[in-house]
Amino acid sequence: MKKRNLLILAACVAFCLGRVGFAQAKTHHVVFAVTSGDEADWKMTLGNIRNLITALKPDATEVEVVAYAQGLSLVKRDSTVASEIAALQEKQVRFVACENSMRMQHVEAKDLLTGVQPVPSGVVEVVTRQEQGWSYIKGGR
Repeated sequence: MKKRNLLILAACVAFCLGRVGFAQAKTHHVVFAVTSGDEADWKMTLGNIRNLITALKPDATEVEVVAYAQGLSLVKRDSTVASEIAALQEKQVRFVACENSMRMQHVEAKDLLTGVQPVPSGVVEVVTRQEQGWSYIKGGR
């Protein structure tokens, strides 16, 4: 009887150890808020996003960048970091622009980089993501 119990215990331990090895990778959800019109802040933010995605591999990352106030310039067609944004979009990083800021600055959807989606309010977008459990990062310094 003791030998049978040891076999059952060994089977349970082996099963449990095997299950640990097959754990599902976590998906990280991160929202960056960019309110600065300073190119140095943009470059820092985009670098942080690249580093984040690389460091969390093999885990999946879902990243959204919310541009509002002076940060709206980050996602305009004449942005000095347009090619870096395009490269991150290819990695499924989502960029959104605040419609309130767009209205205040007389910016239309056609003035935004390809793939940038307007949202009614940048602040509400950040709050909503946080309420959904996303981690918040302030873009820039």
